[in-house]
Amino acid sequence: MGWNTASVEVVSKMQSSQTDARRNAVPAVDDDFSLAVGGPLYRMLLKTRLAKAPLRCLRRRLLVIPALAWLPLLVLTMIEGRATGGVAIPFLHDIEAYARFLIALPVLVVAEVILHRRMGNVIGQFRIRGIVSQGMEPKFSEAIASTLRLRDSRMPELTILAIVLVAAPLAWHHAPSLPASTWYADVDGRVELTGAGWWFVLVSVPLSQFLLLRLYFRLFIWGRFLWEASRLPLKILPAHPDRAGGLGFLEQSVSAFRPLLFAQTIIVSGFIASRVLFDGRNVLDFKIDIGMLVLVLVVAILLPLCLLSNRLVAARLAALQDYGALGASYVREFENKWLAGQSPSKEALVGSADIQSLADLAGSYDIVNGMRAVPFSSRTVMEVLAVCLLPFLPLVFTVFSLRELLVRLAHVLL
Repeated sequence: MGWNTASVEVVSKMQSSQTDARRNAVPAVDDDFSLAVGGPLYRMLLKTRLAKAPLRCLRRRLLVIPALAWLPLLVLTMIEGRATGGVAIPFLHDIEAYARFLIALPVLVVAEVILHRRMGNVIGQFRIRGIVSQGMEPKFSEAIASTLRLRDSRMPELTILAIVLVAAPLAWHHAPSLPASTWYADVDGRVELTGAGWWFVLVSVPLSQFLLLRLYFRLFIWGRFLWEASRLPLKILPAHPDRAGGLGFLEQSVSAFRPLLFAQTIIVSGFIASRVLFDGRNVLDFKIDIGMLVLVLVVAILLPLCLLSNRLVAARLAALQDYGALGASYVREFENKWLAGQSPSKEALVGSADIQSLADLAGSYDIVNGMRAVPFSSRTVMEVLAVCLLPFLPLVFTVFSLRELLVRLAHVLL
């Protein structure tokens, strides 16, 4: 009964402290933390009423931005007679255009909203879980402020814009995607862009590339913040049940960037599909490229979290020593009391709190011993791999028929 009463008191104190932490410890800056809200593009969206603070009017952006990239191409190719025929690859037969402008581009627009909604909660957890103590508050707040200043800076987005405006025309004019006349270019000794082709290389492609690189820049900002946070004396909790020292909440940041990975692989998948359908290439010719791309994307999204690995490893080693010393002391007292005959004569072993305490101590030690060196699980890695590989799945049917795939799967399972 005494043990149960003590347990209730402990749980009550923990709940009370967590409530106080949520009420008092989380300042307004966490509510304002967003990697998506801010920067020249965001201000332009507000002025053009394509967005309302923070990132409302999503449907409006989903309609206008892809339409700006795709509809002029449709109109121009219809005028030029290249929408459904007349060239090797008509516009409405180009799977790469569908993948880039009608799938990847809307995903990039939605990605901003997902990033905004999830990252503020992640930052707040540093304080709610006591990872950041009151003594570290000024430095932690400065790390957040520095991150927001970089997010709002004009120079990074202007640099990205300059890169895509220069790179797109050069790449598509001097190195056509396919060695045949298409809806966007005539190939006869040299490349001659059509009217739709000029809109393609000056507006449509730069627009999609800008949104893509802007999200990569947001990923860089997130990594920079975690690097600054890793330099602070964070209060890692080795016995936390998330087996990540209390930093398991950082896995939410991975899901915030999944749309970026999906959009990137959709674009590449469309690129490969065009070569398979119109250039006679085999999907297996691109297996190394696909593998390298997936590897780079997985590393890119998980590497920022690995910046905290040194803190987790150090906390685990220190905790193992502390819990090992505590365990030795407790077991010694337990054995003296119950095995060496030093227990009170009226105290029964059955139902004693000593047994439960010993079991709880062993459970805590197991958690510390099983603490991961990174604040994410293998399940998260598999989910990221699945997101990266999913857009390439339809390409498999260009190599194997559905029947062949089912037969191979049956052989594997049976």
